[in-house]
Amino acid sequence: MKDWFKNRLNGLNGYLDQKYPDFEAIFTESDGDKKSLSLNKVLFKVLSFAVLSAGLLLIINLALITFTDRGGVFGDFLGGVLNPILTFFTLFGLIATIVIQRQELRLARHEYEKTADALSTQAIETTFFNILDLHHKIVDNLKVDLEELSYKSEAERALKGITASLVYSQLGESLSSKKTKVEGRAVFEEILTFLSVEAKTPDDALDRYKNLQKHHNHILGHYFRNLYQALKIIDGYEENKLTYEEKRKYSSILRAQLSTKELALLFVNCLESVSDSGQFKNLLVEFQMLEHLPIQKRKDGYSLAGSKVAIASEDMLLQYKEKKEIGVNLKKYYGGAFGTNGGVPYNLSPNKSMQPTADASTD
Repeated sequence: MKDWFKNRLNGLNGYLDQKYPDFEAIFTESDGDKKSLSLNKVLFKVLSFAVLSAGLLLIINLALITFTDRGGVFGDFLGGVLNPILTFFTLFGLIATIVIQRQELRLARHEYEKTADALSTQAIETTFFNILDLHHKIVDNLKVDLEELSYKSEAERALKGITASLVYSQLGESLSSKKTKVEGRAVFEEILTFLSVEAKTPDDALDRYKNLQKHHNHILGHYFRNLYQALKIIDGYEENKLTYEEKRKYSSILRAQLSTKELALLFVNCLESVSDSGQFKNLLVEFQMLEHLPIQKRKDGYSLAGSKVAIASEDMLLQYKEKKEIGVNLKKYYGGAFGTNGGVPYNLSPNKSMQPTADASTD
């Protein structure tokens, strides 16, 4: 008898396990965590036990009514326990409601996270492509006057301009066939040519570029500052917002916008002691921005992007092999609105004679 009851109990438990997936579908629409699954299984077995117990009691009651005269007594007993049974089903319904609500909240939170991720991605892409659009506008508006880049004095340039005006007024045409003012992307090629003129060594070309940035920073300064900020924004996103692979994807798109002449000038611009303390160069190393820069070995160095002379040395190339360790720059924090601007003395102190004094007269 004991073995028979044990086998029947095991069979019942196996039957409940088979029917559990149908019950679980009522409470869940997707795979939940292990705790949710365990609780659902317990509720299912409790409900099944309650239903089977009620059915068994009803069968016993019907059997007693049919075959004995004690059916009424058992009916009174069943009626007495009916209220607790109904209360139990009410409690079960409450628990089931809580489980369903929890599942709905979990799904709602999941959808909210997906929406938030989508909005975050959209915001990143909008920012990035706005930067690309600004980059193209800056390139289109670049202008350079080749006469301005010459080492002639202002008096010499003015005299040449007066002479040219007199000739033009007499002949009605320009005696010079060479265009002195260049706009757009052609500016990069002209400046690269300017660096190559009279440059016997890469250091000579570098000195010419430093002089260009010192006296004519308005030509390319804003271009490189915008490019630096674009890479800085890409690199600044946290890993949960933008993975390293996604950062590489955006930086590759940005790199694809640059011509070989731009890459050559970018190389020169980010050399040490030219633009900053190495922050810009570190971003170029991080995202391999110079990967498509044409470099050709020459006797006295390396030519870049088809330059006629060598404008890069091995020491310059080595600067881009690894990142530079950058310390804390206190001027950045104590320079006020000027930041690291080297033109402003670091140890300025207020002039007492210029300080306002309180009015000695009182009403």
